[in-house]
Amino acid sequence: MLFQTLFYSLALGALVFTLTEPKVQYNKIVFNRGGIDVAIGIDVSKSMLAEDEMVPEEGKKLFAIPNRLNRARYCALNIISALRGERIAVFMFASKGVAIIPLTTDYGYCQYILKHINDATIAIPGSDLSQAIFTGISLFDDTSRKTVKTLILISDGEDISDDKSAIADAAQRAAAQGVAIYTVGLGMGRGVLIPIRDAAGTEIVDYYQDEDGAFLKTRLEQDPLKNIAAITGGQYFRARDNRSEDRIVDAIVKRARAIEYTKVQEPAWFYLSPFLLCAGLLFFVTAS
Repeated sequence: MLFQTLFYSLALGALVFTLTEPKVQYNKIVFNRGGIDVAIGIDVSKSMLAEDEMVPEEGKKLFAIPNRLNRARYCALNIISALRGERIAVFMFASKGVAIIPLTTDYGYCQYILKHINDATIAIPGSDLSQAIFTGISLFDDTSRKTVKTLILISDGEDISDDKSAIADAAQRAAAQGVAIYTVGLGMGRGVLIPIRDAAGTEIVDYYQDEDGAFLKTRLEQDPLKNIAAITGGQYFRARDNRSEDRIVDAIVKRARAIEYTKVQEPAWFYLSPFLLCAGLLFFVTAS
């Protein structure tokens, strides 16, 4: 009898204590995506007006002309939509790089600017990928805290520089500063013409020519983009591949998770009620 009374009392005490929702505090280590900085660079050279890319149906409301530039803009918009607290910067590049938006978490503003780039004014004949890299990493110069620095270059990979080693040198400098570069290729692997459209953008009226009157042709050059990614520990993607933007963000986050200073301690609570309830039931069964 005394035995039953003791265990019934323990069961009742455990159940009553459960109702108070007892808990203990501890420090939990969590991954902080706010510790990632991303700079997106978009190639705006003349070859990006080639119409050998597809803009998905949901993007045609924004970009009716299926050229490389519009596919690049659509890609950048989707990358920004997939971010969750990371700081983002935007720049354009051709023979030189130009910073457009410094590091910010104002995703809406970044998306607005990307939607309103005026491609009708683009007439720069080629791009310099080494200058693009230098412009991208310069956007991290004012960072006063430790962050995972990431550069995304969206381009057809054509490069006008005479010294091709300059691209590798720039990529190595980025790697030395801890910047991983993810490259996104646009276009086809065969030569296509670069159209000139009317002011309304509805019709093709001619095609770009060189100084000798020959029509210019452009193609996707994957090797420079792949080499840049390999040197810096990034990855190369094709814009037209399925879920390419989500895969880019996933790759960036996966790399960041392995870096110690993306982890922070946050207070958390460990609730004891489930254990007390189990103990109370065990006492009750024992007493019965």
